[in-house]
Amino acid sequence: MGLSFDILPEAKQDIVTYGDYLAERDLSVAYRFADAVDATIEMLCRSPELGERLRADPTGQIRYRTISGFRNYLIFYRRVEDILEIVRILHGAQNYEQFFE
Repeated sequence: MGLSFDILPEAKQDIVTYGDYLAERDLSVAYRFADAVDATIEMLCRSPELGERLRADPTGQIRYRTISGFRNYLIFYRRVEDILEIVRILHGAQNYEQFFE
């Protein structure tokens, strides 16, 4: 049995922002992105240890993993008891560590 999950407001906004960006270029890619985010969250709920620990996180709790099929996009999350909190979804080309220092 996997964990349940909660997507924090910043991560919800990230999904909308990247979805809109992708939809402007190719609507089918935006749909695939949304499906890939869902699939990655489901996978992480079953195996949260798959992600790498984020060095910039002073608490040592935040991990990240690429979104399945979208290797340039990263999902940042932490386990809080029996819940997988989705903290952010960011493009890997960004200086994403600044968001967590």
